[in-house]
Amino acid sequence: MFNLTNDEQKVIIFLLTIAFIGIGINFLIKLNTPVKILSCYGQDIGKIDLNTADKNLLISVRGIGPKLAQRIIDHREERDGFKDIEELKGIKGITNDRYEKIKDSFIIK
Repeated sequence: MFNLTNDEQKVIIFLLTIAFIGIGINFLIKLNTPVKILSCYGQDIGKIDLNTADKNLLISVRGIGPKLAQRIIDHREERDGFKDIEELKGIKGITNDRYEKIKDSFIIK
C-alpha cells in the first residue's frame, strides 16, 4: 500500500513507539494521582470557622462590626469554642434577624 523505504518504516515505528510510551506514562500518572472530591467540600467553601477566625475575619462578614466580633471571640474563649452555630444567638447584639443574615457565613470544624 505504502511504498516506504526501510529507513522510513523504522522512523514511523520509532515515532509510534514513543507515542504509545507517552500515552502509557500519562495513563499511569493519572491513575496514581489522588483526585480531590470537591462535592463534599463545596458547601463549606467560603465559610468562616467560628472557632479559628480572628477579629478581622469576623469583621469581614456583613453585619458584624468590631464590637460584635470581639464579643464572638470572647464567647468562644469563655466556652472553649463553639459547638453549634446557634450559640451565636446568645451573644449580645445578635438578634434573630441578624443571626439569619450571618449564619450561612460560618462553619464549625
